[in-house]
Amino acid sequence: MAFERYAKYYDVLYQEKDYEAECDFLEQIFGRFAPRPVESILDLGCGSGGHALPLAQRGHFVTGVDRSETMLAIARHKAAESGEDGACDRLVFHHADIRTLDLGQAFDAGISMFAVIGYQVANEDLAAAFQTARRHLNPGGLFVFDAWFGPAVLSEKPSDRYKILEQENRRVIRFASPLLDLSKHTVQVNYRVIQLENDRVTDEVSESHLMRFLFPQEISHYLEEGGFRMVKLCPFMELEREATERDWSVAVVAEAV
Repeated sequence: MAFERYAKYYDVLYQEKDYEAECDFLEQIFGRFAPRPVESILDLGCGSGGHALPLAQRGHFVTGVDRSETMLAIARHKAAESGEDGACDRLVFHHADIRTLDLGQAFDAGISMFAVIGYQVANEDLAAAFQTARRHLNPGGLFVFDAWFGPAVLSEKPSDRYKILEQENRRVIRFASPLLDLSKHTVQVNYRVIQLENDRVTDEVSESHLMRFLFPQEISHYLEEGGFRMVKLCPFMELEREATERDWSVAVVAEAV
């Protein structure tokens, strides 16, 4: 399963990711499209709590869900360590699969960030994830997610990459090797992470992540099948611009009908 041994390197590898700015973007979306103030948020695929914690610190009641116990343990630890303005009291985490989750409650908004929807590679998985989101929203509630944009993936094409993170005497190197499947609209990203301490290899992790890229018409179709209306598709973090074949990541805003 993805995000097991790889999980302990997750926050190190994405330390440059600006979660606060992304939460600003979410609140911009809520302010423009939500029919009423957003107080409660369901975070589907919350991972290590990168969005859940700052949203709780901003006063929202956030329920985070993830199928990786390892990632949830990190999220819970970060929440406990924050000790900021009672944020922990506004934050709950559940271990569950977003395709089958049923909490028996409704939220003002649902989010699914950092390509979580792309992990739903089969049509039935994508449909089930959207149905879960709809099941937990009242009519008019918003569902916001980001995804790899098919036109950009086909235009730019995924390529081998590496990333190096330095921390005092510790160095973490990640290699990513993608395999594109045009017929299935997927990219299998093969990760290899090496940790060095004082230039000596102390750990090595290999993990494969199968990701689906999406096109506007299929997004709209599966949202409609799930009980939503797509109200916005734009480049991620750019609400005022139309997505093009140069925009690898897009944000989607859907309204529960």
